[in-house]
Amino acid sequence: MRKIIIALFVVGLVGGANAYPVSYNKNSHIYHKHNCEWAKKCTKNCVHIDSREAIRRGGRPCKVCGG
Repeated sequence: MRKIIIALFVVGLVGGANAYPVSYNKNSHIYHKHNCEWAKKCTKNCVHIDSREAIRRGGRPCKVCGG
């Protein structure tokens, strides 16, 4: 139950914020800002989508760049 409440809170925050372009890794479910060192290394499994879509797909932000 606690995870659901936290997820709804996070989605609510992002839903009100402007979406921005990110690189989303389909395998690890981590998204990066395009200028992140890890986004530059991600080639085969990454797609370029906006941050809202990355979160909708179950993504979490990168620990280095904050997504």
